[in-house]
Amino acid sequence: MRFAAILDGTSGAAQEQAAALGAFIRDGLTGGLADDGGPAGETVVFYRDDDARRRLVELAPTRDVRLVRAPAGRLDRRAEILTAMAGDEGISPFLFAGGPAGTELATRLACRAAGSVVTDALAAEIGPERLLCRRDVYSTHMVGRFELSARPWCVSIDASWKGTGGIAHPEHHVLSDTDETDTAGVAPSPFEDLELVQAPSAGDLAESRFLVVAGNGAGSREGVDRIARAARRMGAVFGVTRPVAMNAWAPMDRLIGVSGTRTAPALCIVVGASGAPAFGWGIEEAGFIAAIDPDEQAPSVRNADAAILDDGVTVIEELAEIVASARASDAVEPKA
Repeated sequence: MRFAAILDGTSGAAQEQAAALGAFIRDGLTGGLADDGGPAGETVVFYRDDDARRRLVELAPTRDVRLVRAPAGRLDRRAEILTAMAGDEGISPFLFAGGPAGTELATRLACRAAGSVVTDALAAEIGPERLLCRRDVYSTHMVGRFELSARPWCVSIDASWKGTGGIAHPEHHVLSDTDETDTAGVAPSPFEDLELVQAPSAGDLAESRFLVVAGNGAGSREGVDRIARAARRMGAVFGVTRPVAMNAWAPMDRLIGVSGTRTAPALCIVVGASGAPAFGWGIEEAGFIAAIDPDEQAPSVRNADAAILDDGVTVIEELAEIVASARASDAVEPKA
């Protein structure tokens, strides 16, 4: 049985991902052993720049490397590529670095390929017909044991593996190098027509095309300020829900909803808001609504077009980093 470690070479965190995946393979992955006593596997490296290709190969935590040149920021496209790989190559499990992007891609792949998924894994044991994973549960007070049977097995590793060292390989073997940047015939991203430009002035809530809204889940004025800075980095207009404004964590002129401004952006990202009806009225005309909140029962999550079940402040800052990286590399060109 052969596993695949997935390395996102299009992000600025490739080195940290490689170290974490390497440590997990060395110390957290058991069973399914190769002839040399170690798990048999390969690293699938997604990259976009030829200049970075050699460095990324050297970072790979396995000897065998499969290079895939793919569009930046298109997790849907990567999930499609990995789904084909799971069927054609029979690879399982797939290992993803910890964090929102790795968790989302693991979940997307499991859904597309009718497999199974565990997130934030502390360890995994490969068996002939199943994968056994351990992960923290009940706010880390207990460790749960989970069994995956439907293949492909998709596992995102726990963030605690970050920076714990990896596996050094004096020589890597490139199995293949393919170019998957041609997206003809691929369903477009809902964000394809979004211009990543500087946000309008603070008073342009009603005219915004890209809106980020902070809710009470930000937890403090500092949390709201961090969301506001992330919004500015992405070129988004910043707004808040009524509880945030009433706590004096942001000015009242940033208020979205019945008591404030009604908006109709192309994209609205709601961070840590429960989703009261009065607030929902303020964003219901948005073209696409994404919610970030750990509570899967929150109205904002249930009514959104897409949701990320995680800490909102952390996720929005990572999204801002992705967008800033795309700007810096000219990977995203504003349309005329």
